[in-house]
Amino acid sequence: MNTDSGTKIVFLDLEDIQSLRGVVQSVCEAVKHPDNPLLPLGDIHEWDSLRAVPWEGTVIYDDEEEMFKCWYGATHVAATSFHALGYTFSEDGIHWEKPNLGLFDYNGNKDNNICLMSLGRVVKDPTEPDREKRYKILTTQRPPILTPRPGFSREHLAGYSPDGIHWTIGEPVDIPGWTGPWGDLVALILDDDDPDPERRFKLVWQNLEPPNKPGPPVVRTKYLVCGPDLEHFTRAAAGNPILSPETEDENHFLMLAPYAGQYVMPYEYGWYVPDGFGKYGTYHADIRLAMSRDGEHFRRVQPHQKLISRGRRGEWDDGFLVISDKLIIKDDTLYFFYCGQGHEWTSWPSSHNMPDASYLENVGSVRLSRLGLATLRLDRFTCLETPDRETPGCAVTVPFEITDREVQLVINVSEVQQNRSWIEIEILHESRDEALPGFSREDCRDMHCDSVRASVAWRESRLAQIKEGRIRLRFWLYGSARLHAFGFEEL
Repeated sequence: MNTDSGTKIVFLDLEDIQSLRGVVQSVCEAVKHPDNPLLPLGDIHEWDSLRAVPWEGTVIYDDEEEMFKCWYGATHVAATSFHALGYTFSEDGIHWEKPNLGLFDYNGNKDNNICLMSLGRVVKDPTEPDREKRYKILTTQRPPILTPRPGFSREHLAGYSPDGIHWTIGEPVDIPGWTGPWGDLVALILDDDDPDPERRFKLVWQNLEPPNKPGPPVVRTKYLVCGPDLEHFTRAAAGNPILSPETEDENHFLMLAPYAGQYVMPYEYGWYVPDGFGKYGTYHADIRLAMSRDGEHFRRVQPHQKLISRGRRGEWDDGFLVISDKLIIKDDTLYFFYCGQGHEWTSWPSSHNMPDASYLENVGSVRLSRLGLATLRLDRFTCLETPDRETPGCAVTVPFEITDREVQLVINVSEVQQNRSWIEIEILHESRDEALPGFSREDCRDMHCDSVRASVAWRESRLAQIKEGRIRLRFWLYGSARLHAFGFEEL
């Protein structure tokens, strides 16, 4: 860590903290949008009348066109399963429009927004020189669409499009470790933060493997592969599998995103309630948080705390939640698109089906599943706060180098109130537990305004006056104040 302009520390872990006194790390719960669920299901006769889910597709914000775009998996109200990928767009991420694409037939009619007769994960690559390949997809296709290779009941293929609507699908892609006949695509990201061009594309996929606890005979285990493009993947050098059920009973899907020099991984945290429904009980899940410093070794962040809660009893998403695979950052806001299911969805996955539902190809296809949105302010995945949010406490950083004195210290602070809840900052000597002259908490102006980048000021001192080469910061937290991040910016 240093004081160069643009340096930012987000408290996804505590490796930049030397000591805590009366302060803990907490996960901050995202706020659900009041208009949820957002994407209307189709009418009873339409192809997406029962399910419109981002976990089988992708949601992005297109900076070039200043528009949210969603590719969603959907199915209809019927005893037989039907799966396709639909396309929809929105100016604000709240109000979505389904264009009439006229590309694929459903029940003798092409008046629909189906863009592909399979499911997949989409990225847009604005630096791709071939405009016909600007949009890229890894898709999963099953017979009879594709004749599988021996031993494979499904194939993963790379596809390309100039507009995200008209797709050209290529040959099967070899995913290291996947041997068939089962394997789900989970998350596909374009990681331009990784300096290694051979790791620019990252794919998380999952396999069924025996668990290390009582319950279902197999659970989902996540693996990471990387490549310079969609057609040449290698297994990550270390860390695989990157996620397996531990404190939770199951996790199906997750989001992966490079963030502030690290990686965030909101993931589905699932458990079975032994209430007599299905083989193991009703399945419930919410969204919790994991992170990584290197993009390969992931660890859960306060796994008993929720990033997105399932709804209260009787709400549309009071059963279980599944997260979309990409984080969207826009206007200092973090967008988490997720899929919600009600409590009545009792028999998923299909191996969990109840005996009297055996006449259905997939009992999950008779349960509603819809798109929702939850948001946080920038950098506010986690915070430092006092346990009771009343008694003062403090946190001290590890020593770091002053590489640029012509900068200002900024902090991301919330839940503050004048004369009740605020933050003060001291600058300490590298090794002595005392404030530098002019940089004590008494000299610091109280930070009591909610801000993602509040400038820290001392009454008569500036960072340029500091003579030491290495310093530490001590943050004093009072009342309910929350500290989410700090960093350095140009004056």
